[in-house]
Amino acid sequence: MSAWTPLLPVAMVGTDRQPGPLPEWPGEIGKLVAQVAQTAGATGATGATGATGGAAGQVLRTMAVIAPCEAAGTQDRAWNAPLPEAAADDRLTVVPERIDGIEGIDGAAGSLHRLLRWTLTEAPGRLQQQAFVDLAAAGLRLPEMLLPLALDVGRRSVALRAPLLPVLGERGLWLARQREDWHYAAGAGGDAPGEAQWTDGTLEQRRAFLARERSADAAAGRRRLEAALTELSAKERADLVAQLAISLGMDDEALLDRLRADRSREVRDVALDLLLRLPDAAHPRRAIERLSPLLRRERALLRQHWVIDAPEAAAADWSSDQIVVARPPSEKLGERAWWLYQLVRQVPLGWWTTTTSMTPAELLGWAARTDWAEALMRGWFDALAATREIEWCEAFLGALQASGTSPAQANVPQQMHQAAQALNWLPQARRERHWLRHLQKGSLPLSALIAAASGGETLGTDLSQALTGQLLTRARAGTLKDDYAVRAMLVDFGAVVHADSLPAYASLADIRAADETAAHAEQLQAVAQTAALRRVLLALSPDPIPRTS
Repeated sequence: MSAWTPLLPVAMVGTDRQPGPLPEWPGEIGKLVAQVAQTAGATGATGATGATGGAAGQVLRTMAVIAPCEAAGTQDRAWNAPLPEAAADDRLTVVPERIDGIEGIDGAAGSLHRLLRWTLTEAPGRLQQQAFVDLAAAGLRLPEMLLPLALDVGRRSVALRAPLLPVLGERGLWLARQREDWHYAAGAGGDAPGEAQWTDGTLEQRRAFLARERSADAAAGRRRLEAALTELSAKERADLVAQLAISLGMDDEALLDRLRADRSREVRDVALDLLLRLPDAAHPRRAIERLSPLLRRERALLRQHWVIDAPEAAAADWSSDQIVVARPPSEKLGERAWWLYQLVRQVPLGWWTTTTSMTPAELLGWAARTDWAEALMRGWFDALAATREIEWCEAFLGALQASGTSPAQANVPQQMHQAAQALNWLPQARRERHWLRHLQKGSLPLSALIAAASGGETLGTDLSQALTGQLLTRARAGTLKDDYAVRAMLVDFGAVVHADSLPAYASLADIRAADETAAHAEQLQAVAQTAALRRVLLALSPDPIPRTS
């Protein structure tokens, strides 16, 4: 019987419904419970229900005795296996317990270990990522007591594993090898030679190794990947083949062409996307040869204009180039439009601008006036997903605005989706200009802009100041506490706000509303924690300039 069993009836229904003296526990635990109760009575310790907390206080004191006693007495299974080898010596310095002398941060707020514990247990993933990246840049590792929490973070989030690995240290990698659900981190140690990072490392380590090798010697990286393909799972193949995008060249064409026949659709799609970035490769050239006869110039009165037709029939060789002849039942395009769409998505976007001498924006305008607008737009957008050409991204965003439909007003989910994707494909600086324009015009709600801006890189100064200013204005007006969508993202925003705006961001926690709820008070406390963590991490950084792109 558990030591808790006699206490469960009164703990579940309360002392009002289960009055009477508490049961007695045998042995040393019973003696300690009685001693604590006697001491409370003698000293008059106060509680919520009376001078000594009454019956409820006695229950709580008893629980406070039983909980540590039971934890101290817990016996796990006997260890019959040989003891594992000790962890290798760490070459990284452990994070200091506290950083003093930072303006605006004192007392308990300066405890970096405490802030990191809060980050690992309560902060959103973006702030956790920022903390790992900043610690790695400073050449520091997490303290031993936080390693189980950190390994659990990586167990729950695949996206956080890559930034987490460099700050685990040798002890963290050793610990990961002792539990099956932490094995994702049980790769080669930080001191392992480079080759071991590839042969014994995790997927994240192998990806990083291959990326480095592709940057230094593209051919060597390709040969290494090609030799390992038969041993890799579909997920690993797709992940590592995508690294061929680094220093991509015509020498990669043969391998990519073979991967078009991979048994995994994900791998085939990655190979096709990369081939689209090689306009001189055979596959995009065949796609151009199929499409060219469908595009022609016609004269109307004194002007010539471009005309496009959809294929009248499918060709026998289409299936060898991943063109599906049979239209899926759920496809809303007609059969000929379905064929045209698939031809268009395999043609490099640069061919359209070169052939027609039209800009991407002019091409979108022309396509909208044809009978095949949707097939063209969808095909171009799929090609853009592979190549992410800035002019085409801007053209799609411009076309949406020119149609008189702002993203906030759009009723067409596909347009909203495309606008969001095109924005994400832009470099950070261009993306921020769009967000800033929407903020100044009020064409997007603040919650949408905070959500969009909080997922990526550290924001630039202009957007950080503008968004922080909006938050402060609402906080001073007392309306921030009622904006549940924005409130919920305050910590996410704090993870990416520019360092120059951190003091203003931190001041949000000082603006309290008279009737704020407990939930809002907790969110403001989290804002203060976020700002303190960011400022302490910046103080550790060898390069205090935040990353922007």
